[in-house]
Amino acid sequence: MSRYLNDIKNTKILEVYELNNNFEIVYEKDNIKKSLYISHRCSFGPSGNECWFEFSGVALLMQNSSTKKAISQRLVKIDQLIEINIYSDDRHNGVFEDLQIVYKNKENEICNYLLNSTPDDKEIHRLDIHKNQDSKLEKEKYSDEEFPKELYSTKSYKNILEFALKAHKEQKTPDGLPYTFHVVLVANEIINSLSMHRLSYDEANVAIACALLHDIKEDTEEKVTHYNLPLGTVNPITIQRGVSALTKNATLSSRQEQLKDALERLKEMPYCVQMVKLADRITNLAPAPLFWNKAKRQEYVNEAKEIHKALKDSNPYLASKLQNKIDNYLVSKILNKFSLEQNDDYIIFYDQDLQLILDKNHKDYLKAFKAIDGLNSYIFEKFKIKLFKRKHCNYNWINKEKKDIKKYTNRVGVDHIFKILNNKKDTKIENFMNIIEDAKECIQL
Repeated sequence: MSRYLNDIKNTKILEVYELNNNFEIVYEKDNIKKSLYISHRCSFGPSGNECWFEFSGVALLMQNSSTKKAISQRLVKIDQLIEINIYSDDRHNGVFEDLQIVYKNKENEICNYLLNSTPDDKEIHRLDIHKNQDSKLEKEKYSDEEFPKELYSTKSYKNILEFALKAHKEQKTPDGLPYTFHVVLVANEIINSLSMHRLSYDEANVAIACALLHDIKEDTEEKVTHYNLPLGTVNPITIQRGVSALTKNATLSSRQEQLKDALERLKEMPYCVQMVKLADRITNLAPAPLFWNKAKRQEYVNEAKEIHKALKDSNPYLASKLQNKIDNYLVSKILNKFSLEQNDDYIIFYDQDLQLILDKNHKDYLKAFKAIDGLNSYIFEKFKIKLFKRKHCNYNWINKEKKDIKKYTNRVGVDHIFKILNNKKDTKIENFMNIIEDAKECIQL
């Protein structure tokens, strides 16, 4: 509490927002635009009734499209905030707090707002706001604690990263690296941006935590809730909601629907959550996986354009960096292993001197490729049978240009796969083969 109340003392107030008896006071300090989020809480039960105030440095959550924060009509004409005081008292077997906002208006008059809980005859507490009134409770003393000078908490980073490492377990990236390599890169984009577009201490920690956790709900069995996050995590509810907003809805049938839904949910989140999506796409707009075709690369860069358009206001530096990535993303060609540009008209799988060739421009190409590649890995793991040989250490296929394809004359098709399998059957093999059979028109014979 102390550092929030100390930080906002004697600052210029830019705006005050309100949502459901929660307030966000936007102020500027050290050339950084900050938010003080004031939440009014009440608890009632057999052990006693309590009403108190909680504080955060993250912008007020919008929660959903029907209840958006709005400029407060009750806390008005605050030009310069002098201080915020807390008053408390034990009564009725519980703790009750008043909050007093002392400020100057534009006429340079010193005024105050007193926020307190008042029970009605049914013992239902409402938050009342009184102009220029003193509290009857005892004023609390709080320390001179201030926010750390660091950009973010390394302790929080370590604890959240440990959580992410345990959740992703043995999961790998397409390049065979531990999957947490990806989430660390996303977090590094956030950290790098802090020197170019400074966030408040709380916002930086929330953004980094969401970056490290953004794929957990989608890719692991672990859950991200404010109950199971590491002990001491600041703003756990914001992090929980942020991770949820960064997770696509797998029940929607198409990537386009999933992206539209995700962006709509993200726009209801604070900027420190929205910017994680920019950082994620910056990280992913590296040279495309070699098995992608031109249509897939174009789709991916088009998605990046939608993300940029929807979320660019969340962080100008990351938005600019993403735009640069979009402008320079290689769509029409690929980079080969020598970092040279080449066409990629075909993918060739090899079985000794035999070749199974897929037309990368065919509408069913990606479906067929993923099924063949998946089947190849599966039957090797289960039966130690190599359907196609590995050309080199990373993959068992290679890209070829149209001009080179004529020399490959020992071409095979689906029948060759059936022959190698030798009637081996299980559900996964049948699923793979059904997909391959359905997409076999993209196989060049």
